[in-house]
Amino acid sequence: MGKLIDKLQQVGKGGESGMGFMGFGRPRSSGQAPRPMGLLVSLRATDAAQAEAAAKNGADAVIITGWTPNTNVSAVTAALASAGTDGNSAPLWGAELGEIAADANAPLKAARDAGAGFVILPTGAPVSMLFEKVEQFDRVVTVSQPEDQMGLLALRAVNMLPAQAAYVRLDLSAAALAQLSVADFAQTVLLAESLRFPLLASLAATEALNASAARTLVQLGIDALVLSGGGLATDALGATVKATREALEKTPARETANGSSVSVGGLMGAGAGLAPGTPGIPSPRRQPEPEPDEP
Repeated sequence: MGKLIDKLQQVGKGGESGMGFMGFGRPRSSGQAPRPMGLLVSLRATDAAQAEAAAKNGADAVIITGWTPNTNVSAVTAALASAGTDGNSAPLWGAELGEIAADANAPLKAARDAGAGFVILPTGAPVSMLFEKVEQFDRVVTVSQPEDQMGLLALRAVNMLPAQAAYVRLDLSAAALAQLSVADFAQTVLLAESLRFPLLASLAATEALNASAARTLVQLGIDALVLSGGGLATDALGATVKATREALEKTPARETANGSSVSVGGLMGAGAGLAPGTPGIPSPRRQPEPEPDEP
C-alpha cells in the first residue's frame, strides 16, 4: 500500500498508533482529531512558504502541480521538512503530472525518487505509466462526472485500471456546495459510489468549508478534499487550511443505511455502495488496487 492511502487511513483515526494494512505500527500525529476525510493542498513548485503554512495548519499532503522530471522541488521539500520537525516525519507530497515527454524514461520512478509519495495522472496520460512497477507508490487517475449511461459505463472501465485512487474536479464553490440541490447531490454521490477506490475532489474556488458545506461533502462520499493554494498569500492559505480542518473535525463521519459509520475510503468500515447489479455500479466499493512489487 502506498503512502497516500496509508495517510488517509490515519486521518480517520486521528493519527493514533495502530496496525496498518501491512501490519506495521503507525506513529501518533501531533494531536489532530479524527476527520471523515483527508485535506490536501495543490501548489506550484515555487510555493515553498505556502507549503510550509499548509502543513503546519493541518494539511495531510501537498500536491505539486505541473510536475515533470525536470521540476525543481527542492524549495517545497525543504519547507515541508521544516514543518515536520515536531517529532513527525516530513509531510507527504505528491506530483500532479504536467506535460511528460512521450519518450520519458520511467516518470513515476523519477517522481518517487524525487520524494513524491503519489502521482495524479491527467486523463491524457499514457496508460503505460499505470504499469510502471514502483514500490509503495500510489497512482491517482483523473475522472469526470458521468453525464449519461455511457459515462457510468466508462467509470466501470476506470475501476479496472491498476490505480489506488481517483481525482475529480468539482465545479462547485464551498458556498454552492452548501446549497447543492437533491438532483445534483444524487449525480455526484453516484460518482463516488461507482468507484472501488478512494475519491479525491477539488472545489472550484479556494475558501474554507463552513459546517453545512463540510457535512454535504462528507455525505457525498468524498475521501479527501483538495484545496487550490497556488497564488494565495501564505497567511491566507494557512488560515483557510486551519478553518477547513477544524470544520471537518467537527463533522460526523458518513453513515450507511443501517447506521454504521463509513470512514475514509471505506478502508476502516463497511462501504456504503449501491446495490450490486445496479447498472454501472461495481461491487465491492473502493478497495485500493495492490501495487506490483518492484522486480
